[in-house]
Amino acid sequence: MRRAGVALAILASWIVLVLWAAGVEWSTPFAPAERHEFRGSEFVGVFGTATADADALKVEAASTDYTSLQSLRTVSIDASNLSVLRYRFADFPRTLELSLVFRTADEPNDVHTIALPWPGDGTGTFDLGPVPAWRGRIVELGFAQFPTAQLVPPAQGFKPFRIVDAALWSPSWRGNLAALVTDWFGAWPWTQRSVHALGRDTDSPRAQSLVLCVALAAAIAVFWAAVLFGWRDRRVALSAAVGAAIGWLALDLCWQAGLVDRLETTRAVYADLSWSERETTVADTNIADAAHKLGAMLRDEPPQTRILVQAGSGYQLLRLLWHLLPRNAAAYAYAAFAGPAIPENSIIVFFDTDEWKTQTPWRRLLAHSEHLATSASIHGDSFEDDRLVVFRFHHGR
Repeated sequence: MRRAGVALAILASWIVLVLWAAGVEWSTPFAPAERHEFRGSEFVGVFGTATADADALKVEAASTDYTSLQSLRTVSIDASNLSVLRYRFADFPRTLELSLVFRTADEPNDVHTIALPWPGDGTGTFDLGPVPAWRGRIVELGFAQFPTAQLVPPAQGFKPFRIVDAALWSPSWRGNLAALVTDWFGAWPWTQRSVHALGRDTDSPRAQSLVLCVALAAAIAVFWAAVLFGWRDRRVALSAAVGAAIGWLALDLCWQAGLVDRLETTRAVYADLSWSERETTVADTNIADAAHKLGAMLRDEPPQTRILVQAGSGYQLLRLLWHLLPRNAAAYAYAAFAGPAIPENSIIVFFDTDEWKTQTPWRRLLAHSEHLATSASIHGDSFEDDRLVVFRFHHGR
């Protein structure tokens, strides 16, 4: 009987833990007391081409900038009562990211976007309660799609899909638990942090960490085992080891499932391409084009010529350095403004930034430098209208 009691205590404790992770309050009803449901055909295309398809909306093409947006015709929603979003798509491609877009009556000129997990062909649920901007009265609501950043070439991202339906629910056990499942096991897109993040690599407000909850579940099991056997019993240590192993395996399986989802995105882009096509198919086509232009421009330079790069963002900087390999290129450190530290005849490259003409340290450093054209020709004066600006550095003449 004691063993059965402890087993029930563990189960009850785990249920409480899951409800806590989902943000469920005891006074919340099991089913939503209020629902606002929207057929896909109630949405209209704002960016891109979309037409009604029975009760759904078929999104047939993206806009010229490769993005698409669909919005409800008219909406007036009390955010405090309706905070659980349900959404269902059909044929949604792996190569697109999905975001919720909304405006509030208090800030009608501000557009708020929230990244959502990839919907696939099923129903996704997202808890908007923790979103700071989801307050007051919502006057516009829609979905936006764009090629997965830093992974999918923009021109290859879009494929037709359908919005089947969407809904907003009031808080409930059912809705909050569904949102927890989507949060923990949904297919979230890649970000720059995906390389080192354990599932928490998005800025969207999310539920309690799966890692934390698994660790607490294992600790709860060990605690009740100690209650049953006594803290000095060897079986408690064995229970702790088994609980830790099971928790680790569960987390690893979850992470592996996430990697499989992301691998499917990569396959959708590259699986049908030859090796030579894969080599030239990159998401940052503008940066690759800039590296190619710079390579053609410096084709007669000795291999040892130093190339120092400054860019508008860290991502652009690192990717441009990557595309310039195997040239002798490196990032120009912000602190290295002392002219003598730069070798004579070094090439200084500015990509997607105007710091070279707006910041005094750069203008002083480049006062005696030679402007280079951003084309196959080594001389010219058209650089001011280009994202790529190149100088040959000379010490004071």
